[in-house]
Amino acid sequence: MTELDTIKQAAKTITEKQRNQGYKSDGLHLYTDTDGNILYVRLRMVNASGDKWIRPLSRDDAGNWTLLKEPDFKALGFTDGKPLYNLQLIANNPDKPVWLVEGEKCADALVKLGLIATTSGGASSANDVNWQMLAGREVVMWADNDPAGLQYVSDALVKLNDVKAKVKQIDIDKLNLPVKGDCVDWLQWFDQYHGRNAIKTDIEALPLKNDAMQAPVSDCLLVVDAKVLPKTDDEVIAWLATLNKIEYDRVRKDQAKVLNIQIKTLDSMVKAERESLNQDDSPFADIEPWNEAINPAQLLDDITHTIQRFIVLDKHQAQTAALWVSSCWFIDVIDCAPIALINAPERACGKTQLLTVLARLAPRTAQASGISPSVLFRMIEAYQPTLFIDEIETVLKDNEELRGLINAGHTRDSASVWRSVAKNDDFVPTKFNVWGMKAIAGINAIKLAETVTSRSIVFELRRKTASENVERLRRAEAGLFEVLASKLARFAEDYSQQVKEARPHLPDALGDRDQDNWEPLLQVASVAGGHWPVTALNAALRLSGATQTPVSSANELLSDIQEVFEAKQVIKITTTELINALCEDSEKSWATYNRGKQLSPRQLSNKLKDYGIASKTIRINGYETAKGFECEQFNDAFARYLTDPLNLPSQGNILLEANNGGALSVSDVVTVTDSMSNNCDVVTDSKVISNKKVTLEPTPILGCDVVTDKTHILAAATHAHFNDDVARF
Repeated sequence: MTELDTIKQAAKTITEKQRNQGYKSDGLHLYTDTDGNILYVRLRMVNASGDKWIRPLSRDDAGNWTLLKEPDFKALGFTDGKPLYNLQLIANNPDKPVWLVEGEKCADALVKLGLIATTSGGASSANDVNWQMLAGREVVMWADNDPAGLQYVSDALVKLNDVKAKVKQIDIDKLNLPVKGDCVDWLQWFDQYHGRNAIKTDIEALPLKNDAMQAPVSDCLLVVDAKVLPKTDDEVIAWLATLNKIEYDRVRKDQAKVLNIQIKTLDSMVKAERESLNQDDSPFADIEPWNEAINPAQLLDDITHTIQRFIVLDKHQAQTAALWVSSCWFIDVIDCAPIALINAPERACGKTQLLTVLARLAPRTAQASGISPSVLFRMIEAYQPTLFIDEIETVLKDNEELRGLINAGHTRDSASVWRSVAKNDDFVPTKFNVWGMKAIAGINAIKLAETVTSRSIVFELRRKTASENVERLRRAEAGLFEVLASKLARFAEDYSQQVKEARPHLPDALGDRDQDNWEPLLQVASVAGGHWPVTALNAALRLSGATQTPVSSANELLSDIQEVFEAKQVIKITTTELINALCEDSEKSWATYNRGKQLSPRQLSNKLKDYGIASKTIRINGYETAKGFECEQFNDAFARYLTDPLNLPSQGNILLEANNGGALSVSDVVTVTDSMSNNCDVVTDSKVISNKKVTLEPTPILGCDVVTDKTHILAAATHAHFNDDVARF
C-alpha cells in the first residue's frame, strides 16, 4: 500500500461521521516540501447544500495520519508559517511565473493546463504562510469575485511586497464572473461559450490590471450580470442585508475584516439595515443563527440540562422535550408535527413553566390561549408560528372548530382547511395552510378528546417535593435562552438536508400514530449522533404508552377475563363462575355494571360477540355440563387486542413452553437479554447479556400462558413511584 493509499484510508475512517451527514469528498490536497515529501494533507468535503468541511491531516508520533488543529502547525516545524501549496513544482520551475489563487481546487485546475500554480489556502490564510519561496519571483494573482477574495488579494500583496515578488493581477472586472466566481467557474464558462476546453495560452492572454501593487481594494469592481458589487461601507452593509441567512453567515467574518470592524458590530448594522428595508413585516423576532458551527449532540445535551434546571422532569422526558423543540426548527423538512401535550394532575406542577421554557427556544413563538379560530388559521397561513396554548382544557371546551384546526396541522399532507373568504362581493372557497408545531398544557389534559391525544407526545409532570430543587425561571442568567435558540437556528441551517433525508428505524413496538409522532424527533436524533439515536428510541418506547386511548369497556372486559384464567389456572370456566370472578374486585365496574347490579350473562355475551366469542356447553366433570367458555376461545382476541403496546417481555419472567414430557431440568439455562432486564434506560435488539439459571415453574394449562407475570417492565417503574406520588399530592 502506497503512502497515498494510507492517507486515503485514514481520511475515510476519520470522516465517517461527516459522510453519514451527507458530506462527500471534494479533494485530498498534499502539501509537500521542495523534494516532494508529504508534510501534511488538507481534506476538503462538501454537502448537497454547498456547505464545506475542510480539515488538515498530519502524522502523529506513531506515524498515523490524524486530524490536525490549525494552531498545531508550529509543532510540525513550520515556525515561519505554513508552506505554500505545490512547493516542489515551484522549486523545479524557478524561471516560470507562479499563479496565485484562492484554494487548492483552483490551483489544481491551472496546474492541469501546464501552469505553475499555488495557494496559501482559504480566504483568511495569507497572514499564516511562509512566502519566502516566491521571493523575487513573477507572481500572477487571480482573485475570487467577492469581497473575501479581494481581501485575500490585499493581504497577499503585502506579503509578496515584503519578499520583493514581481506581482501582476488579473483584471476580474473584465471576466464577467458570477458572485463568488473563481478560476474554475471561468474555465467552465469558457468551455460553454467557446465550445472547447481552455488551454494554457488562453489563461496567459487574460487581461491584467495596471499598477496592481497600488490598486486599492475598494476600487476593484466586480461584474455580476451588469451590476456592480458594493464598494463603500454603506453599500456593503446594504448588500449584506439582502442576503439570506446562509449566504450571510458564510461571508460575515470576511466582511467584518474587510470593513475592519468586529463581527458583532457588523451583525447589528446588518440587522438594523434589514429592519429599515422592511423586508419582513412579521411580528416575530428574527433569531440570528449562531456564528460558529455547533455540535448537535452537545446542543441537545445542553437543552436537556437547561430544562431540568427549571422543571422537575424525568430525564427521558427532558430529552424528549429537547428533541421536540429542536424539531420545531426543522418544520420545513419534516412531515409530521406532533403536539407536545404537557399534562399535570394538579396545579403547581410546572406545566406553565415547561411551556414557557419551550417557547423561549422555539422559532416564531405565538401564545394562542385566547385566540379565535378565524384568527388562528390566518396567522398560521401568514407566519407559520410555533403555537403555545396553556389551560387547554378550558380553551377547547365546547370549541370543536378550534380543536379541528389543531388536529388538522398534524401531518403536512392534511395540514389545510377551507373557509369562505369575501372577494369581489362574493364568498370564495379558500384553502388555508395550518401546518406547524404546537405545544399545549393543562390539568388532566390527557383526558382531552382522543383525536388530540393520539396526535401528541405526552409529558407527565408532577409537583416537586421538598427534597427536589429547581431554579426559578425568572432568575435565569441573561442570554441563556437566546444563545440556545441561536444555536438551534444554526443547527437547522447546517443540517436541514440531513434531517430531511434521515430515515430512522421505527420499531413495530410503536403503533402507527406513535411512529408518525416520533419520526421527526428520531430524525433529529439520528442526525445529532452520539448517544441520541438510542436515547431517543428509549424515550419513544417509554413515553408512547402515555398517549394510548383509555380502553373501551369491551377491551377492559377482555383483559379482566384474561386475569381470571391466569389467576384460577383453568382451561375452561362456566359463565356463572366467570361473572362471579369478574365481580369479586370491588374496584372494577362489573359488580355494579347492570344498573347497580352485577354484569348479566346476556351483557357478557353481547360484549364478547364483537370478538367472535360465544358461550358453549362445557363439561364440568364426568356427569355435569353447563354454559361457559374455554380458554382457547380467547387466544386470538388476547393476541390481537391485549398485546403489550411496547411489545417487550414481562418483568422478571420469560414465556415458557409447556413441558410435554420431555426431559427438562428444574433449573435450566435461559438466555436473558437486555430487553428482558429491568434496565429501561437501554433498549437493544435482544442483545444477549448472560446465560442465567432460572427455576422453571410447571405450566398446567396448555392453551394459555399462566406462568408469565403480566406486569410490564415499565409498569414496575410506575408502581415504584406510587408512594412518591402520594407524597407530592
